[in-house]
Amino acid sequence: EKAAKRQKKQKKAKDGEDEKLKEVDETKEDKKEGDDDEQPKPKKEKKDKKQKQKQKSTEDSTETTTSPAKAVVAKTAPLPPAPPKLTPLQASMREKLISARFRHLNETLYTRPSEEAFNLFDESPEMFDEYHQGFRRQVKVWPENPVDSFLKDIRTRGKVRQQGKGRPGAPPTPLTKTPLPRTQQECTIADLGCGDARLAEALQSDGKKLKVNVKSYDLQSPSPLVTKADIANLPLVDGSVNVAVFCLALMGTNWVDFIEEAYRILHWKGELWVAEIKSRFGPVRNKNAPVTHSVGNRKKNAMAGKKGKKGADNDAEHDEDLAVEVDGMDDRRRETDVSAFVEVLRSRGFVLQGDREAIDLSNKMFVKMHFIKGASPTKGKHVKEQEAPKGKRGIIRRIDPIDEQPEVNEASVLKPCVYKIR
Repeated sequence: EKAAKRQKKQKKAKDGEDEKLKEVDETKEDKKEGDDDEQPKPKKEKKDKKQKQKQKSTEDSTETTTSPAKAVVAKTAPLPPAPPKLTPLQASMREKLISARFRHLNETLYTRPSEEAFNLFDESPEMFDEYHQGFRRQVKVWPENPVDSFLKDIRTRGKVRQQGKGRPGAPPTPLTKTPLPRTQQECTIADLGCGDARLAEALQSDGKKLKVNVKSYDLQSPSPLVTKADIANLPLVDGSVNVAVFCLALMGTNWVDFIEEAYRILHWKGELWVAEIKSRFGPVRNKNAPVTHSVGNRKKNAMAGKKGKKGADNDAEHDEDLAVEVDGMDDRRRETDVSAFVEVLRSRGFVLQGDREAIDLSNKMFVKMHFIKGASPTKGKHVKEQEAPKGKRGIIRRIDPIDEQPEVNEASVLKPCVYKIR
């Protein structure tokens, strides 16, 4: 019996060893099959990669050969962005190049009509970005940006509610306390020559609350808020705007056409806001000084010699200095004279909004003026011919010829910003 039990145990051990050997053999066979399956895969992947690389190279070559416009755009692209690491000398040279480019474009806009400037930016839109890149650099140096003061006026006056007529003889309400002009409870503002539309962008948050709608126009459209247009020919209906704004935007040689276009689009009693650089206006002239372009003054200058002329000029300057230093007179020689500009706008139907607050000369660099569309134009394209009353013959009178002053070129009232060649 013991021998039989031993034999049974030995058989079981042999059977277990045989099963283990079978499992080991099966695993080895599986590994071999897996290796056989995986070996050809890398070859296929390499072939696929090579084919993809060939396709990319062919596509790149076709793009370069079939798209010459892209190459032209690359050549006429704006100034490249500054690399991350620049030496102080390289940085200063780059700043000078950007400012020189801005001065050139700025002078171009001041010395050409708006139609030419419109076509220039239409052909090369990147020049508009270059110009405003330089403009933003200048704004950083200014003590104040006129756009900020206009924003303040809009927000202050936008909260003022319309009131009834005041008592007769009462003092006029200050400009900051008068409500904005509105049509059907909404004030439409046209920002003409808006640049990057800072006025419209700043009023996006509270514009609906104030019921103010800003429409921005310029020679190029750098953002969805700006409509591309020539300021002398705006895509607006007659009398559809309550406030027209020219913030450093009377730049073309035909800036008088801009004023006439503003008169067309403005509602009756609508407002015109102007901000300009003081250097564009002439200095205050002495009341007793002769008019420089008068006939008598020109004859005297022609009769006098060069020496006498030089001496007279020196004497006049010396008298002015003595009047300031000895007599205690106010030194107004450096003040800005905007009377000629106001006269041009008056002839186009714009009247100053109030006496004292209408012209703001408090800023060292800029002049701010407020006008109202409140008169009939006596010059320009909007002059209406007055018909003679029927049934009456006009009286013909003979008028002797009088030496009249020659007509002054109205465009020359605002001086262009011209830079010295360096």
